[in-house]
Amino acid sequence: MFIEQATWVTVNDYEWELITERTGWTKTDVQKQVKALIITRGGEGSEIHLDNELIQIPAAKAASTADPTGCGDAYRAGLLYGMTHELDWETTGRIASLMGTIKIENYGTQNHQFEMSDFAARFKEDFGREI
Repeated sequence: MFIEQATWVTVNDYEWELITERTGWTKTDVQKQVKALIITRGGEGSEIHLDNELIQIPAAKAASTADPTGCGDAYRAGLLYGMTHELDWETTGRIASLMGTIKIENYGTQNHQFEMSDFAARFKEDFGREI
């Protein structure tokens, strides 16, 4: 299975259920093989599992829900941003959460854009801290 070759695993809750059903693996089993296991839960936020640590990431507040298509990709883009900028997992997860929320507010998969200053202001508004 590809998990054994991965460094990080990011799945939504449905994909996680399929993995556990098909492999019999638990979160602990996967955590032993990767640096991080990230499970998204839509409007309920996400979980980042690191070694023996669980970080709960809240969902950013959506002004509307126009189209969920591409939200997972937007979330992953936020993860990649945080990892490539060597940010901590708390911040990285929140960036990913906000990216998914911005996406759901817009119709289409790549029809939205924003300025970093607007993103930073919204990040502070939603999570009560600076990026």
